[in-house]
Amino acid sequence: TNGREGWEGISTRKPDIVLSDIAMPEMDGVELCRRIKTTESTSDIPVIMFTSLKEAEIQLAGTSAGADAYLSKDTDPRILKARIEALLASRTRQSESTEKRVDSARRQTLSQTVVTLAHHLNNSLISMHATASVVNPDNTSDSRKLRDVCITETRKMLVVLKALKQMADERELKTTVYVGSEVMFDLETELARLADATEKPS
Repeated sequence: TNGREGWEGISTRKPDIVLSDIAMPEMDGVELCRRIKTTESTSDIPVIMFTSLKEAEIQLAGTSAGADAYLSKDTDPRILKARIEALLASRTRQSESTEKRVDSARRQTLSQTVVTLAHHLNNSLISMHATASVVNPDNTSDSRKLRDVCITETRKMLVVLKALKQMADERELKTTVYVGSEVMFDLETELARLADATEKPS
């Protein structure tokens, strides 16, 4: 088997496991193993190298290159099968652990984003409340000022809610909040209501 051709096949097909001999033309098993383990897209692929007990230095070189196991060429097929199954199971556990860490990081980022968006919504509501508290309802100028502030802040809230809707769609999250059988908040409804409020004529 040609080691270089083997590497090309591995880097393209991403097999579940690699069984490699030490002696191969163009690229030996140690170099093949090193490439597999130092390439991000293939680094998690288990590598079993076939060698003999007398090749201690080669085994050391292979270990340094990242080989996961050594077996002699006359190994009982049942032992080979058991070793392959053990390495594949280990790879699955590592993959699941990595996915959990990534999911945890994504959830943390999502939580931080929601807090930021909630902060922006709160600021808009405070601004509207502050303006309303000093407006004279009998003063046409004040009424227009309140209307303009409300429309401006409503548009800001609309932008924030659209961002929340996009996040929910991307993560397939529910956009309706219930308390018992009562709908307390529906993102689709709020978006439509706010959009309508900002488009009403003066």
